[in-house]
Amino acid sequence: MTENTHSAVGPALGYYYQAIYALKVLFEEDDINSCISIETLDDVVIENGSQKELHQLKHSIQKNTKLSIKSDNIWKTLGIWSEYLKFESGENFIFTLSTVAEIDKSNSLSILLNFGTDRSDLLIELNNEANRILNEREFVRLKNNSISSPDKNTKLPYENRFKGCEAFLNLSETKRKLLIDRIILNPGSFSIDGAIEMVCGKIKNTVKVEDKETLAKSIIAWWDREAVESLTGERRRQIYKTELLEFISRKNAEMYRDLFTDDLAELSIPKLLNPSPIHQKQLEIISASEAQKRRSYDTEIKARIQREFWMTNKISTVERLKKYDGLLINEWSYMFDEICAEAEVLPDSEIQKKGRELLDWSHTQAHNQVQPISNSYRNPDLIRGSYQMLSSIMEIGWHVNYKKLINDIDGKS
Repeated sequence: MTENTHSAVGPALGYYYQAIYALKVLFEEDDINSCISIETLDDVVIENGSQKELHQLKHSIQKNTKLSIKSDNIWKTLGIWSEYLKFESGENFIFTLSTVAEIDKSNSLSILLNFGTDRSDLLIELNNEANRILNEREFVRLKNNSISSPDKNTKLPYENRFKGCEAFLNLSETKRKLLIDRIILNPGSFSIDGAIEMVCGKIKNTVKVEDKETLAKSIIAWWDREAVESLTGERRRQIYKTELLEFISRKNAEMYRDLFTDDLAELSIPKLLNPSPIHQKQLEIISASEAQKRRSYDTEIKARIQREFWMTNKISTVERLKKYDGLLINEWSYMFDEICAEAEVLPDSEIQKKGRELLDWSHTQAHNQVQPISNSYRNPDLIRGSYQMLSSIMEIGWHVNYKKLINDIDGKS
């Protein structure tokens, strides 16, 4: 792994952690009318009527990190919240700092673990610490500016803390007290590699034990998409608890009816950049249009991802899929046999045209004529894409002589 690649891991995990943390918070919110947003007023914000909870997240790959009033992360967070309180009363706000770091009970920050505790001693410590940092920076600055100083270029200390200290001390005493009184410290928060386990714990009473992990993965996939679309403007920024509960209810009902859940809407579908050589040849020998090729490749990757999702999470679907492929092949054979019967008296250009029409049938009509794999699963891309997958292994084809033509091409290559 290159240095640049490795350095990107931390920030990437941090962004992903925000989304999963937001899901956790929404799960834990009692009010069904509550909503949550990512990267609005803070890293994560949950709203419940007039009350807002602002969450600062400090997700670290190093789990042994310790927080204290001398930590950069503490002062960065206090700085962000202090800037916010310059323009807001803050009376209806709760400020939460969540981190994977642990807090020792002897640490002065431990008073923030319980809401409503007396924080006057901590406030004095923070005031003193902020003044100490700014005074030490000012001492070095003055020393650098002194004509007699031999160390005119001494680096100013506390580069990562001083802005937070300044913002905090710039608040009035009343605002500083209000801020400290409304902070909740949430140490030892779950790590990102425990996301599935976290969701499983939240849904354990709503789903059969054997389906728990499958449902958890579906929830995370759906949530990832909603979170990204909220950031890109494809949906509103707020995600409501009712949306989460409705998704869980619908997905749970699908799983209860049978094994075939519709997961494509919740999954990110990549472009098929390297289609199989046989798939390409199947389309080339009928002179398929660019639109037909694009549709073939798009539906194949969708069907492949959906089928892999089923087979990964439900081993018993493998046999059902094999039988369903047999049904697809059988339905295709009726159309294919008719073309073969006509092909003896047709020129090759007409045979290619018939092949393109058969390909179009797999895209536009087959899903209306072929029995669905499940009464609860109606996504037409499964049938469309499965036909493309079958063509890639030469179980079916579009040209009447597809096996011979493709074998001849392979023999020449």
